[in-house]
Amino acid sequence: MATPSPTPWATTRYEATGAVDHFHASARVSGTNEFPIDDPTDVDYYVGVISTAFLPLAVVIIIMLPCYWSFLCCRNRCCHSKKCCCKGEDGEGFAGAHPKNHWAGRIFLFGCFALIVGLNLGINNVRLEVAEGSVKVTELLYDVSDMMTDLNNYALDMNTSASMITFYAKNMDCDEEYDSETDGIGDAADVISEAALSISDQISDLPDTIEDLAESIENEGAAYVDQAGLALATLGILYAAFGIVGTLCFEGKSCFFRWSSTLLAFTNAFGVLMLIIIALLLAAELTAGLVLGDFCAADVGPSNAFVAIMQSQQDDDNNEGVELIDFYATCQGTNPMTKYLDAQQAAVTNMTDILDEYKDLFIHENMCCDSSYDTDNIDPDTVAASCTFYSASNPSACTTDSLCDYNGGTNNGGCVAAGGCLNASYTGIVNEINYLALDDDGPLVGFFGEFECAEINPKLAKLINEIMCDSLVESLWWMVAVHISVLILMYIVMCLSSFARQAIYESTLDKDQQAEDVKENYANPAAHNEGAGIEVQQQGLPALPLPK
Repeated sequence: MATPSPTPWATTRYEATGAVDHFHASARVSGTNEFPIDDPTDVDYYVGVISTAFLPLAVVIIIMLPCYWSFLCCRNRCCHSKKCCCKGEDGEGFAGAHPKNHWAGRIFLFGCFALIVGLNLGINNVRLEVAEGSVKVTELLYDVSDMMTDLNNYALDMNTSASMITFYAKNMDCDEEYDSETDGIGDAADVISEAALSISDQISDLPDTIEDLAESIENEGAAYVDQAGLALATLGILYAAFGIVGTLCFEGKSCFFRWSSTLLAFTNAFGVLMLIIIALLLAAELTAGLVLGDFCAADVGPSNAFVAIMQSQQDDDNNEGVELIDFYATCQGTNPMTKYLDAQQAAVTNMTDILDEYKDLFIHENMCCDSSYDTDNIDPDTVAASCTFYSASNPSACTTDSLCDYNGGTNNGGCVAAGGCLNASYTGIVNEINYLALDDDGPLVGFFGEFECAEINPKLAKLINEIMCDSLVESLWWMVAVHISVLILMYIVMCLSSFARQAIYESTLDKDQQAEDVKENYANPAAHNEGAGIEVQQQGLPALPLPK
């Protein structure tokens, strides 16, 4: 039998990317940055990761929002009586620090909001990359599931062929002298059947589990990435859009036409909510990024880390399935299915040896043997050297238990019974063995062609090393960087837009105020000078002479 032998396969060592290094090297509030290979559910590790990931949210709630409230308090002179945050006796604080040219304020705000739009569009592109990565993951998982399904089908096909061989062996109807040989064929077929079922049990529900995971990513994962990512990017763009419209909008004197300042005020209020949302998003991104970064940077490599997770999650009833994943993920050690395949090969070899040696005895009805031949000796070599075989359809066949013409002589031999087995059963056994072990489309040859690590490991390596530890982590790092930038920029814009909004608000009052000031100064210059800090001395009119 010429079934192919498994060939060694050297896996490619994973090299950590820049994003993996950045996440892995990030300082932690507590705990370590070493992924817990021995205990992937280590609570202390995840406490450190989560507490670190939620730092941005803590900064926003504890520092940024109170500071922003105090800033607005000073701008609106709401705390001058307590002298808590504003300078000056009258609590003027920052109220007069706004730019005098409202166009300069509008241009500045427009540039900031446009930058926020651009950053959020970048997040949308990352969302598309993550969605594309999920498609690749789904396709790979389907491929692996199909390969595992093929292996399982090959195993079941082996069992079917072996069962047919057992059936034919029991129905060969040979002379009872050959029972041990036919029983040997049946026993070998039983070994093949048991090994095939063991392989199938080892594969178990792995194909269905992997396919369910692929469907989950394809349906729920893609929808989550698509909808959540698009919603978050849309919120950021919506915030910037309100700001841009408020920046470009008309500002009138009447309260009904103060559109620009009102929209900018609404934008800032909306910005407070956006700061919290972005901080929560950052917490989720940092949690995923830190865990994946530590996982991919593990000293044993991400493949071994993946196996450790599988081992921690797998139940004891399917430990062989974990061993199988371990082998295909690392290509180290011996394939757990090799022992079953070796047993099958040995059984097939045993059957073919029996069939080759006893072929003439099995397929012929009787034989004319030399008179010195011991009829109790059915050793194939002895029989071949002493006898001439005849099939039932041969016209020259001798009559069993009578004299016959051996090797050109006359009545110099004895006609004895051969195996006389059913030709259909013998042919059935031969055909099943040829299909089982020799046919290129047969189960053993097909199984050997697909069960090698060189076939499955590249797919798992691409899934773990390229897609998860490269593309996904890079996307998460980009999203973290962009969201931190948006968070800081948005906070700065919220503070500075207060000054620009005041300039816009007061731009419609300038001319009226100037006219009112001139009118007031003309009517009461002394009051104006006194208000300006100019000392005024009242001089009396010269006394007039009284009439005499």
